[in-house]
Amino acid sequence: MPQIRLMGSDSDDVQRTADAVVRALRAWPECRVGDVSSPVPNRRGSGCRIYIEVLADVADQVEVTVERDDQEQQDRAVQRRALPAGRGRRLPR
Repeated sequence: MPQIRLMGSDSDDVQRTADAVVRALRAWPECRVGDVSSPVPNRRGSGCRIYIEVLADVADQVEVTVERDDQEQQDRAVQRRALPAGRGRRLPR
């Protein structure tokens, strides 16, 4: 089953976020939630990781759209250098 990994440097924030995500996924009729891990301490630094097993429970293709809801991030423009152009070759699978 596919997994979602939530991680952060504040264990309480990660736990609250994981609880909210699990509630939302269980309320959604097209998702099936499997095991939710206990908090796993980060290898470096503080905080933890929580893994959530989730599966789309529909026969058709599913398209998911996620939008940010925090205005603070949208108000600040972030500028990054563009990646160099690709060479047009495909990697083998």
